[in-house]
Amino acid sequence: MRLNVAFFGFLIVVCSCTPEFVPESLLEEDANAIIRPTEDPNGRTGEVEASFLSSEHSFTVTNSMMPDNAVFRVSYVTTSKNFDIFKWVFEGGTTSVGSTTTVSGTTTVEGDINDPQTNAQIAVLVEYNNIFGKYNMQHAVANANSFDVVSINDYVTAEYQDDLQMKTASVTWGWENPQDGWFGPSENSTVTFSPCENAMVGYYIANGAGENEITTISKEFSNFGTAPKNLVFEYKMEFLVLPNNPDENVKISLGYVPIVSGSGSVTIEPGELWSDSSYNVTEFRQVVVPLPIIPDFRLSFDKHPSVLNSAGVQRYPFSVCIRNLKIVPGGN
Repeated sequence: MRLNVAFFGFLIVVCSCTPEFVPESLLEEDANAIIRPTEDPNGRTGEVEASFLSSEHSFTVTNSMMPDNAVFRVSYVTTSKNFDIFKWVFEGGTTSVGSTTTVSGTTTVEGDINDPQTNAQIAVLVEYNNIFGKYNMQHAVANANSFDVVSINDYVTAEYQDDLQMKTASVTWGWENPQDGWFGPSENSTVTFSPCENAMVGYYIANGAGENEITTISKEFSNFGTAPKNLVFEYKMEFLVLPNNPDENVKISLGYVPIVSGSGSVTIEPGELWSDSSYNVTEFRQVVVPLPIIPDFRLSFDKHPSVLNSAGVQRYPFSVCIRNLKIVPGGN
């Protein structure tokens, strides 16, 4: 009899010291969640899932001189079920309805489906004032004993797509072409160069320029923010006479000049961001070049001539084709 009592007491001690097992990942998820169950005895219970619909959230602009007051808007509405409370979190966006904006530029909107003062915020219109960039968003819902969060990185994106037009009397936003050695795509120009359809073409001889001159196109860009960004384009070289030995003069280069407010008459020489002197680029190849974070800048492409022969003519004349040029937000 004494033996049984002692054994029973041992069992009680062992069982009372064994904690309930909860996976570490669930503990971390619950601790870091932007919303939590309400624990309201009168609230809804059971499984809940966060979901939503939105209007267009990917934008493309073609004007390199972005206005200071540029705005684009995205509307959101929840399609979640069986929830009592909800929350929206918009990076880089603002809204005039029940919002609080943090110092980091993130707007939070939250409400209760049973509260007449906040339940309309299940649908919200968000304004993004920086027209170039990419922005995360989150939507969360919860009831008495459950919650769910959907987080989407780079959900809203805005990038620049160049129209490849040369500046003219009627096209003031195009690429400056001082040597008249570049032509726009065939739909924008009377000049058609079949190997380079839908591309800017740096011709092998500049109009009115000598054969040994560098031909340049350049363009100003403004209000592109201080976030990381990449210049993306495709290019190839079309040779009339293919070099039979290396020629370092056969070159296309990309230049960059920051436009600094208050610089006045100070001239800043362009710095080279990229160049290629390889004459085997006869098929289109994509290039991705990280740009400095300065919001206002000038880009230029230089086509360098090949060496001249004894008659003063380029030994390896070639044209350059550039297409699909855009500026996209870079990494975080």
